[in-house]
Amino acid sequence: MIFWLLMGLLCLGYFVLYAVKVDLTNTFTYFWLLAGIVCIVGAMLLKYLKKHDIIISKPLKVTLFGIVFLGVSILAESFVIGYGVATPAQNADYVIVLGAQVKGTTPSYNLKRRLEVAYEYLEKNPETKVILSGGQGKGEDITEAQAMSTYLEEKGISKDRMLLENQSVNTYENIKYSKQLINSKKSSVIIVTNDFHVFRSVRIAKKQGIKYVQGLGATTHWYTVPNLYLREGFAAVKYFLCGQI
Repeated sequence: MIFWLLMGLLCLGYFVLYAVKVDLTNTFTYFWLLAGIVCIVGAMLLKYLKKHDIIISKPLKVTLFGIVFLGVSILAESFVIGYGVATPAQNADYVIVLGAQVKGTTPSYNLKRRLEVAYEYLEKNPETKVILSGGQGKGEDITEAQAMSTYLEEKGISKDRMLLENQSVNTYENIKYSKQLINSKKSSVIIVTNDFHVFRSVRIAKKQGIKYVQGLGATTHWYTVPNLYLREGFAAVKYFLCGQI
């Protein structure tokens, strides 16, 4: 009972932290609010059952369900984490930088981190071309691809090395439309995104027929890690069950 009460308080505390430090535009953030409420209500229910000597039936089924759920979650998270920290090969033919939010004309923090990582790779591998992938969304004055192009050009990357893909609105389309800019099925590709997003992005690319593909992850704010990685674990399971990765 005390365990579930503490877990509930921790979940509610994290929800408040995320709301204050980031925002509530990410719908999945409310998972923490719901989880906190469920844990606290569960703790109260357990207290009530214990007080009135009520025995819970079929505990073994509940335990087995919990073990299976935990196992699947750990497996999914291990893939997500592993891909996010992997180091890709040098001298790739293309780097694809996946778009993220642009505030007006300025790349958001997560997009800047992707661009910084991409820039470092491009500096070390001068023959590699870069595909900047992202359309124009709500609150964005220009396409994400254009914002990325401006950022890298100011850092010294030549426009001759850049290919802009400005139609996509999600990861699937990022890969789909970027693939059309790659001149050979044998080309080696590195997808740059935030670390939590690498696994799903690479698997989507392979599903779409890009054979020689690896990922390169950029870090995020420390306080967003639990939310982003947990959400991505659920997303990976969903995509696997739906045959999308």
